[in-house]
Amino acid sequence: MEASEHLQIVEEIHGEARRRKLFFQQCTDDALMERQVTVNGRHLLSFSSCSYLSLENHPALVQGVHDAVDRYGTQFSSSRGYLSAPPYEELEARLSQIFDGHALVVPTTTLGHQCVLPVLASEKDALILDHQVHQSVQVGATMARAAGTRVEVVRHGELERACDLVARLARRMRTVWFACDGVYSMYGDLAPVRLLQQLLDIAPNVRIYVDDAHGMSWAGRHGRGSFLSRMPLSPRIVLVTSMVKAFAAGGAVAVFTDPQERERVRMCGGPMLFSGPLQPPMLGAALASARVHLSEEIVKRQNELRDRVDLCNRLIKEAGLPLLVENESPIFFMRLGLPRVAFAVAERLMAEGLYVNVSIYPSVPMKRAGIRLALTSAHTPEDVARVVSALARHVPDVMAREGLSRRELDGLFEHAVPSESLRSSAYERAPSRRPRRPVTMAAPLMVQVSRTIHEVDRTLWNGTLGGVGACSWDAMATAEKLFSNQREPQHNWKFWYVVIREQNGNPVCVTHFTQSLNKDDMLMRAEVSEAVEARRARQPHFLSSEVIMTGSPLSEGNHIYLDRRGPWRAALDWMLHLGHEQYEAAQANMFMLRDMPDGDVEMDAFMLDRGFVKMPMLDSHRLEIHWKDENELAATLSKRKRQHLRLQIDRAALFDVRSHGAGSDQRQPLDAAEQAHLWRLYRNVATRKRRLNVYELPEDMVAAFLASPAWEVVTLRLPASAGGPADGLPIAWYAAHVHGEHYAPFLCGFDYRYVLSHGAYRQALYQMVVRARKRGKRVVHLGMDADIEKSRFGTRAIKNCIYAQVRDHYNGAVLREIVAEVGVGSAPPASCRATEFRQDSVA
Repeated sequence: MEASEHLQIVEEIHGEARRRKLFFQQCTDDALMERQVTVNGRHLLSFSSCSYLSLENHPALVQGVHDAVDRYGTQFSSSRGYLSAPPYEELEARLSQIFDGHALVVPTTTLGHQCVLPVLASEKDALILDHQVHQSVQVGATMARAAGTRVEVVRHGELERACDLVARLARRMRTVWFACDGVYSMYGDLAPVRLLQQLLDIAPNVRIYVDDAHGMSWAGRHGRGSFLSRMPLSPRIVLVTSMVKAFAAGGAVAVFTDPQERERVRMCGGPMLFSGPLQPPMLGAALASARVHLSEEIVKRQNELRDRVDLCNRLIKEAGLPLLVENESPIFFMRLGLPRVAFAVAERLMAEGLYVNVSIYPSVPMKRAGIRLALTSAHTPEDVARVVSALARHVPDVMAREGLSRRELDGLFEHAVPSESLRSSAYERAPSRRPRRPVTMAAPLMVQVSRTIHEVDRTLWNGTLGGVGACSWDAMATAEKLFSNQREPQHNWKFWYVVIREQNGNPVCVTHFTQSLNKDDMLMRAEVSEAVEARRARQPHFLSSEVIMTGSPLSEGNHIYLDRRGPWRAALDWMLHLGHEQYEAAQANMFMLRDMPDGDVEMDAFMLDRGFVKMPMLDSHRLEIHWKDENELAATLSKRKRQHLRLQIDRAALFDVRSHGAGSDQRQPLDAAEQAHLWRLYRNVATRKRRLNVYELPEDMVAAFLASPAWEVVTLRLPASAGGPADGLPIAWYAAHVHGEHYAPFLCGFDYRYVLSHGAYRQALYQMVVRARKRGKRVVHLGMDADIEKSRFGTRAIKNCIYAQVRDHYNGAVLREIVAEVGVGSAPPASCRATEFRQDSVA
């Protein structure tokens, strides 16, 4: 997905929340007093504060700010690489006492992760991210990746799968880090400490990196946090936590057991050297808060909050509300599915004077929205009873109006959190606890990986993927031969074939991967690609990257056969793992699943959970042939489209249409001069059409198509008597993949002198349809682009998308600079343009 497309989605959904007065609102109180706020003239009881112990108005903290300002002023403007303000030394000493470790104060948790991760993880290390670890950790991981760290992502709800990944990497890397949250900010589930201990037991070079920003203060000795209350600090754990939330001050703290490790981060962490420090007022507040944490008062406040949490858990359970996780966390997430359901519930609560957080995309997956309650020690038992009572009235009613059942919610949120997180140690002591779901083991699968199609069973391959794009068994044999031993790097590809079966031999997942050099601007607008091509005149491989993709640049369509009746998730995970292995071995810049069906919500969530970004793709066009002749086809069309068809039928008499090649039913010969001419006509199109910008195919492709039983080459000649060229050479041609009941024209070439004067392009489209019928095919695939022209024959537009992972964003940043230079204005969507048929290659 391009940045603009992602931003459009976020802007739309956040804009809707803002219109409903749920997001981006302004408090108008003269003075803020803990749990009460005034918004849009309405007094509201707020359940959105992360100040879980309500220390923000504590007299000692307020006085600490005053004292610091009086002594040190409003700021101490010096990088800590040079000088630190006086309170830092005492603050870090007191924090070290709280954590029983070595503390380093950093400006924010976000900058803290950017300090720590790129220093602790280098090109010798691996970093595995829980995919729901806080975004600030992911930013730090991106910086570490840029320096060479291997970064992997595991699904939050299936963290058990991380064990195998950690074990493999631990044998090859200096250190394997696993990064997670102590308390997850949206769902409120706790880090699965039993699983984390299992990870540590795998090998001595495995370490845990924790963001416990939402766990600080309300749990643990001296308020050292939820995570350390359940898993003590050790030399193999590094923790970063916030002083902005329950600690009620500013900044953040990174905690180490090794003082040398702390000093390495202090001296080498970028934000420690180049970012502003924590300023004196917040240093004063933090010092005062640290003193409170080291006193008995912190225990009293923790107990007060725990009473509220226990009460809320009990009332929610009695009300039968769809709570995702029950534990000792002050964060409660009510599962509601679609954003509009969460919006409706939040609006009803606001009408009753209650403000709650709506959790929606991108904070949570699109169909895992909900209501988030945050309790503080300032909330009274009456406050807790009031909000739960309101939820108990409105949640069931809104769900009924939306036709949303509990069973559907269970399905939407299945595996949303690790099974261990469904109960915490504190929760295990509660008699009304929610039972832990057993971990579901994946069914045993048989995996075959081949480097050539000749090692794959022809019948199995053709029965699963033969009708897709241009990847039948014979087509792949042709591609392997064509894209090897070529002069240009973009014409040398590598192939891997994956067949995953159940124990009974039934295929669950079948695909093939291709490694090839691709243009990074292939999906950009034509104006941008033209500017990039100007630079490629000097640097042929400018803004080009090695890509691992399902399918290949010589095919189109969803190249993954997936039997959703079987253990498809386990099989798809295997497939992705194998693709990732090739991705890492090749150090490719992108891992891409090509031309997947759009609108598959289950697949969207599956791929998002595995760290893939969804990007829109051009529509493809499909025509079902259920008519006997052109007259019957015309009867299915509108009046205007019938007129267009009749014109093409009449024009057909002008053209001499011939079929060539081993895959043809006529096999008329083409000599070397004619083949070279077809190549030049193909280049006419390839160099003109930049909407889907790809590298040109090699010149010997025409000969390869002619020799292949999977391909048919069709030429259109225009006699000189009808205004055609005197040499009698073709003025248009196309190559079509032919297999079973499918006919798929893939690329073409034109003499543009005849496109307007004699309608060569439209006639070529007509001949594709006619040839498919004459050859007894049931489906003709007309590919992407030229939507209007293809729709005139009654095609059905099929929405497509891509799921992709990108190693880094450097090329994207360069491309954005070119976009700015070009100054491309708004342009109509591709579906609104009528353009000449062009080669349908990688998207």
